[in-house]
Amino acid sequence: MHRAAEDHDLPEEPDEGGPRVGGSCPFCRIVRGLAPAEVLRDWPDALAILPWGGGVTAGHVLVLPKTHVPDVAADPLVSAATMRRVAELAGEMGDCNVITSRGAAATQTVPHLHVHLVPRHHGDGLSLPWTPRAAGGTRRPGPDRRPWSVRPAGR
Repeated sequence: MHRAAEDHDLPEEPDEGGPRVGGSCPFCRIVRGLAPAEVLRDWPDALAILPWGGGVTAGHVLVLPKTHVPDVAADPLVSAATMRRVAELAGEMGDCNVITSRGAAATQTVPHLHVHLVPRHHGDGLSLPWTPRAAGGTRRPGPDRRPWSVRPAGR
């Protein structure tokens, strides 16, 4: 088992944010050293771990911030710092998918920001859920189907 930090080094976990395992977020438990994980990289602000069950390809890695945030939109600064760590690993990995999900409809299962880094190679047979092969056809939103509003940057 890896102990990334002493409990007193980490902020208190919020009460909101979804289901908890043993009274705590499973990724916060890993960060606190209260749950086992195979830690591949330990930065001051994030961990890279092997996913439970080994992942979808050899070399699949999860990167998660040591600070509890429920998803990528909750704290842009934490998300950006986490993505920096993802980029460091992606530079070492070669071709890969970088995936994070926000919300149950987007397949987020643990309410703690985490980014999947999935190594890829031609002919690996792995398809993403929204690719034509997996989704049964091409699914591209047009401008009238955007789930966001267009506005100037920084607002």
